[in-house]
Amino acid sequence: MIDSFLAVFKISLKAIFANKMRAALTSLGIIIGVAAVITVLAVGSATKKSIADRFSNMGTNIIFLRQPWDLDESISSPKDVTMDDVVAIREVEGVSAAAPYIQTSFDVKYKNTSVSLSALATDTDIFKAYDWSVDKGRSFTEKEIASYAQVMVIGATAAQTIFGDVDPLNKTVVLSNIPFTVVGVTKKTGSSGFGFNIDEGALIPYTTGKVKLNSGWQSSNRRALDRVVIKVEDFNKIENTKVDIQNTVRNTHHIHPLGKDDFQLDDFASFVEQAKSTATTMSLFLGIIGAVSLIVGGIGVMNIMLVSVTERTREIGIRMAIGATSWNIRLQFLVESVTLSCMGGLIGIVLGVIFTLFVAKYMSLSAQLSVWAIVVSAGFSAATGIFFGYYPAYKASKLTPIDALRYE
Repeated sequence: MIDSFLAVFKISLKAIFANKMRAALTSLGIIIGVAAVITVLAVGSATKKSIADRFSNMGTNIIFLRQPWDLDESISSPKDVTMDDVVAIREVEGVSAAAPYIQTSFDVKYKNTSVSLSALATDTDIFKAYDWSVDKGRSFTEKEIASYAQVMVIGATAAQTIFGDVDPLNKTVVLSNIPFTVVGVTKKTGSSGFGFNIDEGALIPYTTGKVKLNSGWQSSNRRALDRVVIKVEDFNKIENTKVDIQNTVRNTHHIHPLGKDDFQLDDFASFVEQAKSTATTMSLFLGIIGAVSLIVGGIGVMNIMLVSVTERTREIGIRMAIGATSWNIRLQFLVESVTLSCMGGLIGIVLGVIFTLFVAKYMSLSAQLSVWAIVVSAGFSAATGIFFGYYPAYKASKLTPIDALRYE
């Protein structure tokens, strides 16, 4: 049985290599399909991981309180988000930190150095919210916040850029013509904080930022904050805590029980799930395109095998005349079809691996090759050969020796 199969396999290889160009063009659809499926699944998986990592740096247990960008017109007198909200939220059960958040940027001058610096006007709860810590010096104190002190905690990378090898502690820099004393340098952590990179930025008291630097989107209101950063103790209870925060802010804003909220609460957990869902949908869509390529390639295999049956009708007649059964003829063309598809599949796997490594390198993605995707692609290419090769093989096996030998 094995010897018979090996003999059929050798005949199939001989028939394929007798028409190398036709075989290559026939396999092209399968090659593209397999390579596309492997690349798409690997890149899609890497994209989801990248999205999850990026948002997890910001904190999936973080909630933002802000005014809606598309405030309902039916709300006649919306109230700004202020420190009154911050103080009230800190009393909510399940909240471990709540910090004012006003992001802005300035040209910072130190001696002959002048650089653009992103600054966050906030208070000490920001360190609890984002798990930031001071590496050198200290943070600003409650007394300094209350007295509008011109003090600054600077990021590690920003300190290196501005001061070089000089110790930044107690040095004076100028922001918008106002001198600030550097009292601390944060430990290097990486990008986080809703697009604010602490390593390349600086922290100042929110009171100083609002009153002396006129920071914030509501500069006319000295009490208005851009948003409040809220850290929830238990991620699994974030929705319940979110409801408690909503009720608390409604009370501080004196909203009627039937009235609409004049504020909005956003949490990164929902952003993560939405972003991962979008990435999954895109991967599925592109995977379907790859699968279509495989089907198109399979149709190409079937067409070529039908042509091959027609061209080799006399050969079929001779083989049947000397004792080959219908099963032998069917097996010959089926093995030839599967071999052609598998060869295309193997080439597609190699190209898929190369494309994945190329994309990972130039898109800075940690794309990981999926063994599952490779196995499925290889199996699918073999299944394509069987499915689309069966009819030509069946047609060949139904020829009678006399009709086959008469064929011109």
